Amino acid sequence: MFESRVICIGGLPGIGSVGKVAADYLAKNLDCTTIKLFISPGFPAQVIVSEGMASLLQIELKVPKDKKNLLILSGDAQPVDIKDMYFLAGEILETVKSFNVTDFITLAAYVGESGEKVVAAASDLELVEHLQKNGFVILRNGAIGGLNGLLAGLAPIYAMRGYCLLGTTSGNDPVDLPAAKNLLEALKTLLGLEISLEGLALSFEELKETSYQEIDMNYR
Repeated sequence: MFESRVICIGGLPGIGSVGKVAADYLAKNLDCTTIKLFISPGFPAQVIVSEGMASLLQIELKVPKDKKNLLILSGDAQPVDIKDMYFLAGEILETVKSFNVTDFITLAAYVGESGEKVVAAASDLELVEHLQKNGFVILRNGAIGGLNGLLAGLAPIYAMRGYCLLGTTSGNDPVDLPAAKNLLEALKTLLGLEISLEGLALSFEELKETSYQEIDMNYR
């Protein structure tokens, strides 16, 4: 179902930083290059400082070195204001549409009573049925907040199919590494990606040294 498609996978800060960690690891593992930066006046009014260098909060659209039919979206923050969130979602979707993206898959967190490691939702019934046939448990009710929800929900307006994979988390940890790993394993199954998850623990140690946890805004 994805052989002739162009896919964008996005994961932005949220509960447990589940989607962000998964997207960041995927981008690093696939040796991605940034092709577009997004900033928003709705981002928190701060910069990230690393080794004395200050940089704006931003979202990056990246392309893997050896996979031209795949884009990765990851970033430092989400807008706080709802209008800014919708505006930025539209800007992102317009941009990926210009790269001929046909499917937008977002990675997020699910907090609730579930014995499943990953649950899924999609923008139309055919996609829901496809996910079920591939062994995914469907999220039957609830809400997916923030850009991780909006990008999947607004995708059909921009002639794209929208999916959201949600890693189950307690919501108690600033970074839920097992939930992020579960999302990556689900992606491997869905898309047939050949990536190793052995380096995830090392990446987590590096991530702990960054300040992105301080700007986690508890969106799913």
